[in-house]
Amino acid sequence: MNLYRMIFTASLLAVFLFTACEDESNEQSKDGPGENEVWMEDIAFTPGELSVPVGTTVKWVNKDDVDHTVTSSDGLFDSGHISAGEIYEYTFDSAGTYDYVCTLHSGMTGTVIVGDSGSNGGDDSDGGGGGGY
Repeated sequence: MNLYRMIFTASLLAVFLFTACEDESNEQSKDGPGENEVWMEDIAFTPGELSVPVGTTVKWVNKDDVDHTVTSSDGLFDSGHISAGEIYEYTFDSAGTYDYVCTLHSGMTGTVIVGDSGSNGGDDSDGGGGGGY
């Protein structure tokens, strides 16, 4: 009988731990963009500036109810229209500063700063995004 009680207790503990871990990961995604991710929300890019190492793929996620674009100022990349809930990704293979805009919403601008692979590559999550300027 004690064996069954131990198995039952261990099972409950495992379910509890799994559920707790799952909730934490869901909360993180609700708070803001993940690593190397930019949200299009409230007619703004968040973060407005992102720093990454060479070779990083950046993901733009449209959290708005309207279409957006991710279009580089130098013509290097252009997402076309990104509908609500859709994602656009681009891999930065060269160091540099890459300014981009949403061609559908004037003043909606962002920048990706790509450093050599030795850089820390963290994002500058200042909550900026250039919306409505």
